[in-house]
Amino acid sequence: MKICIVPMKPLEHAKARLAPMLSPEQRRALSLAMLTDVVRAAGALDVVWVLNSDEDAAAVARADGAEPRPDPAPGEGLNASLDAATAIAIEEGARGVLVLSADCPAATRADVKAVAIGDGVVMAPDRYGTGTNALWRSPPGAIETSFGGNSRRAHTALAHVAHVPFAIQPLPRLALDVDRPSDLDDVLTLGPGDATRAALEALGYPSRRR
Repeated sequence: MKICIVPMKPLEHAKARLAPMLSPEQRRALSLAMLTDVVRAAGALDVVWVLNSDEDAAAVARADGAEPRPDPAPGEGLNASLDAATAIAIEEGARGVLVLSADCPAATRADVKAVAIGDGVVMAPDRYGTGTNALWRSPPGAIETSFGGNSRRAHTALAHVAHVPFAIQPLPRLALDVDRPSDLDDVLTLGPGDATRAALEALGYPSRRR
């Protein structure tokens, strides 16, 4: 069984760098739309978990067949939460676990399948080549997660120390995560999922940038 874990920040803190152009309510709506598209892409795997206790996020997860899960290590940081969730996945019979960022609305099911393959560790970097937008581990405990900072370097080093097969899978659609206003232009050019496109249209984007 392959499990995809999609961690998501509390919605009240979502996409703070978009604050110059979007209100808190608009950022919340956009975050939920991006989550919808990511969950749909993640549906290429057997099971999808969304780590977020917000009721709206839970509703989005359930609507597309994913399972909302509470943070198993609240207050301890992203990596502690992911490692705890991975331990639960192992207990539930996962032979591989994919961690997938919740803000990659252009990602497709084909992208997910291209990363979640084989034994060892496969990483899909962000477009700057320093971050990690998706991390596949089979077996799930092959390495711990090390998101934050130069996570590409950290995950590479962890795989080397653990002597497990390691591959980097550059995927343009998965490499684009939305963090800054300019990222919205780029994701529209590349082509987001239907939910994100509809959300941006509802927000009057891109005309509001002119």
